[in-house]
Formats: sequence, C-alpha cells, structure tokens
Amino acid sequence: MTDAVEFARVVHPARADEAQRMRHEARDWLAGLDLEQEARERVLTAVSEAVENAVEHAYPEDAEGTVELTLWAEADAVNVRVTDNGHWSEGSVPAEPGSHATRGRGFVLMHRSVDSVAIRHTAAGTTVALRQEREPHP
Repeated sequence: MTDAVEFARVVHPARADEAQRMRHEARDWLAGLDLEQEARERVLTAVSEAVENAVEHAYPEDAEGTVELTLWAEADAVNVRVTDNGHWSEGSVPAEPGSHATRGRGFVLMHRSVDSVAIRHTAAGTTVALRQEREPHP
C-alpha cells in the first residue's frame, strides 16, 4: 500500500452538479490506492451509478437532501458506501439482476462492476455498499 489516504468521507447536497463533484473526489481518492486501473475504473463506475441514483431517486424534486460518500481501504479490498436520507418511490426501486426492466439498470451495472453490492432501503434512507477485492501482490 502507498501512503495514500485510506479513509475518506464527504457529504454533498443531492444535486446533479454535486454528483459530478463526488465522482471527481472518488476518482482522486482511488488514484492514490494500490489498485489495478481496470478495478479502479469499475469501482468508479459503480460509485457513479450509486451517487446518480441517490440524487435522482431519493428526494422529491423540490426537496433538499444530502448524499454521503464514504470510501475506505482494507489490506484486501476497497469499500465504498453511498447513503441518502430520502425515500425512494415505488417505481425507482432497483431491478433485479437478470431482469428486463427498463428502469433500475444502474443497480445491474453496479453488480457487474464490482465484486460485491449490498443495498438497504429503510424508512431512514438507502445505503449502497460496494466492495472490490484487491489482487494480492507477491
């Protein structure tokens, strides 16, 4: 492991311009980790989808809310958690992997991008947890 930051947390307003900013912050954080470029790009894809979903679906259009992005590194994996405090409408709940639904495909993309995806919807909000294993180094 390099001397990179191994833990980062940011909270931004749930807006499209802030989603772009969060992607840039995630990219900068991931760039400092000992992680293969392909894995780094897959994690960034999954993070982008999770953040975009929170911005688009968690809050009514006229409501203010936040999206929290937490990233941390372990010896064998990189972990990301995206959390909102909103309430997703029935029509925006994710499609199951293998589904032919026209909405909710971002969750399918997340599942295809990283090693593990866990999604928890509650009355207090939604949390998406992503995990990408690191290749062991000799």
